[in-house]
Amino acid sequence: MKCIDAIEGTVKSILTRIHTVTVEDNLDDTEYVRNVKAVIEATDHFIRGNPELVEDPQLLNDVLYRYSRNLWLLNLQGAKQVVSGPTEDSAVENEEYQIYYYDYLYHRGIYPR
Repeated sequence: MKCIDAIEGTVKSILTRIHTVTVEDNLDDTEYVRNVKAVIEATDHFIRGNPELVEDPQLLNDVLYRYSRNLWLLNLQGAKQVVSGPTEDSAVENEEYQIYYYDYLYHRGIYPR
């Protein structure tokens, strides 16, 4: 196993656990995103301090970011399906907004207006 695989797998496990705790304890979206961002930034700090481990740190950051966002989106989609069965068009529109919402929270730390 390469170092990158071990790092990615470990961080994905941590992100999955953060997501599980967020869902189980019904935590606010900002708490989940803030915790995810802290883990991804800490991972970035570690791999940039050890350049022999990873050739392209940004690639790993992108993978971890998308992974955490997809966990969050899957949970939202499951909850929305239970409440109401959205039409195909509204589901696509809603997913686009949820991606925008997550990205905004991640990069700015506040809810979009």
